[in-house]
Amino acid sequence: MKYLLVTSMLFVSAVTFGQNTVTAGPGEKVIIDNDKMKVIEHTSQPEGDVCGVGMHHHEPHLTTVLTDAKVRITPENGKPQEMEVKSGTSIWFDVAETHSVANIGDRPTKMILVYLKE
Repeated sequence: MKYLLVTSMLFVSAVTFGQNTVTAGPGEKVIIDNDKMKVIEHTSQPEGDVCGVGMHHHEPHLTTVLTDAKVRITPENGKPQEMEVKSGTSIWFDVAETHSVANIGDRPTKMILVYLKE
């Protein structure tokens, strides 16, 4: 019985350490970071940065919007664009990009970004 309990505890510890859940930066929480993928939850307050601080870079990834959001996206070499995104929307970004994204709504936003590792 002790052996089973110890083995179970070791397994849970290995899974926990293999899937980092520490805070990565302002508004970011790493949900999973292992050899297959990295999953980050981004939370933003009104007038705050949405998925990174200021002008920032993303590798190809999947974004799933968890709350309705009104944002201003400014590409690295482009014009700002305002858009409203509904909760439950998922978008696959096929290429890496650099941009800034600001929460221009009156409510907090929450998004999940999933990066696949090769």
